[in-house]
Amino acid sequence: MQSYYQMTVLEKWTEDLYKRMHLNQPSQINISYISDRLNIWVHYLDVRSKCIEASAGMYSMFIDNRLPSSLQRLEFLHELCHLLRHAGEDTLMPERFTSSQEDESERFILYAAMPYSMISRMPLPELREEAIQQVAAEFQVPVELALQRIDQIQRRILQGQLLAVMGRAESKTTHKRQLLRE
Repeated sequence: MQSYYQMTVLEKWTEDLYKRMHLNQPSQINISYISDRLNIWVHYLDVRSKCIEASAGMYSMFIDNRLPSSLQRLEFLHELCHLLRHAGEDTLMPERFTSSQEDESERFILYAAMPYSMISRMPLPELREEAIQQVAAEFQVPVELALQRIDQIQRRILQGQLLAVMGRAESKTTHKRQLLRE
């Protein structure tokens, strides 16, 4: 089944980032582990979460201290995507562009909070609901987020299987055409 799964460009980028940081356990997906390795100064304040790059390679992030710690971690991941992938001042950019960056940051949360490489190594229960509960508990994310990720993975595996079947059918058709020409 796993051989049919195809990562998106953003997902592969996230997996590569984690590999470079030697992040390979769900317990390592936390603010202090990631911020230490990426040299990000994290400040907890009574403000909406945001990030800045003071100068090349000097990052600061402000995390809303009014949020529960589990949501602070998700906010951190959202802002991390902005820091590492989105350059420039978003107030000067067209709305469609900033909307696209926000969408990417939301997808990044799924990949960064629950990397496929880690999920694929887990022995998941056959029952979907139990698998969702296990992923939520293991990665310390809300059940709704685990549900999104499990659904996404299942769709990608199904898509990969469909593409493989279509490829085999196309190959057979091509082979038959070649035989008819001979």
